[in-house]
Amino acid sequence: MLPSKVTDSGVLIIRLRADLDIGSRATAAWDIDDLLAAHRAAPVVLELSGEALSPAAVSTVVRAHRTCLGAGVPLAVVAPGGAEGRRALEAGVGVPAPDVHATAAQAVAAVEALSAPIGAAA
Repeated sequence: MLPSKVTDSGVLIIRLRADLDIGSRATAAWDIDDLLAAHRAAPVVLELSGEALSPAAVSTVVRAHRTCLGAGVPLAVVAPGGAEGRRALEAGVGVPAPDVHATAAQAVAAVEALSAPIGAAA
């Protein structure tokens, strides 16, 4: 099972290796599916560790992003490499790209804002 935690505000943070290899991709995808099912409707942050995004990691993030879009669940990604990581994710998506951030705190704040009830920000 992938390392994960839930913040006090209910955001599910899943850690995924940025250098994920193709042999580990299916297991990672199943783990993410299990975590999403266990934490239904919780906003999600995928936190990628490492330097460069592998094609398998990009594919896994894209799959999770599509799953979350379909369920109406906000998802943000913490990607290494700044703009390079963002471009890799945007190139592999084919749907609106995930919200990519440099830090977990920024990503958590972004999905909290997206999942806040209407009028809560007033």
